[in-house]
Amino acid sequence: MNMPCTESGTIQRTMRKIGLQLYTVRETLKRDFASTLRAIADIGYRGVEFAGEMGGYGPRELRRLLDDLGLHPIGGHVGINDLERGLERVLEYYAALGARYVGVAWLPPAYRNAEGWLRAGKLMEAAAQTARRYSLTFHYHNHDFEFARLQNGQYGLDQLFNNTDPELVKAELDVYWVKKGGEDPVTYIRKLAGRIPLIHLKDMTADAAQTFACVGDGILDFPAIFAAADASGVDWYIVEQDVCPRGELESARRSYENMAARSWLG
Repeated sequence: MNMPCTESGTIQRTMRKIGLQLYTVRETLKRDFASTLRAIADIGYRGVEFAGEMGGYGPRELRRLLDDLGLHPIGGHVGINDLERGLERVLEYYAALGARYVGVAWLPPAYRNAEGWLRAGKLMEAAAQTARRYSLTFHYHNHDFEFARLQNGQYGLDQLFNNTDPELVKAELDVYWVKKGGEDPVTYIRKLAGRIPLIHLKDMTADAAQTFACVGDGILDFPAIFAAADASGVDWYIVEQDVCPRGELESARRSYENMAARSWLG
């Protein structure tokens, strides 16, 4: 972490910005959107990343709610098909909300070949150019299918990032899915240093299933991950549970409390 000095020379430790991807609490949100956001803020999270559910709020109304709760709107996800239709409407919403980031979180199987990754990259570069007009940074979020070898020997993830402008298409690296894909998250963080404003945090069980665990309850080396990510210039660390082992809010709480207990908050 960066540790600036005060006028007296005392070193101040900078706290990491820890947010929650709202896909983690998707069913709880459907029951009571505002109360769920309040519970997230009460746990200690500083920001939220959206996954399409906005509770029926307009952007300025939602921003007022987030401000009242002390939560920052980090950004959200769009589908690859949205890049060719309806993108400006989405960008207008996130810009009015005060978010900084928007990106694609999934590619359908039709894109998962050498030509498809190049086509997706062109769509993302064009979308990123448009996003810039709204002061939004564009990114791609990985799963594990990006680590299947293509006919040219490259991973799909490398095919994407090696053939797009690093100033336009950024990475939202999900450390669980990198590990699930057979690679080392720290290696990939260093490989994409300077291009990763966002990191998704989730842990992996130690058994053969290698399924989802709350942060700190599994086998991922988070001290090394945080050290590499801090050095690479990560802006937000975002907890996400695709499947919640303790229920939605309790899993979000467990991850946060584990990070606090291990001094991983900064």
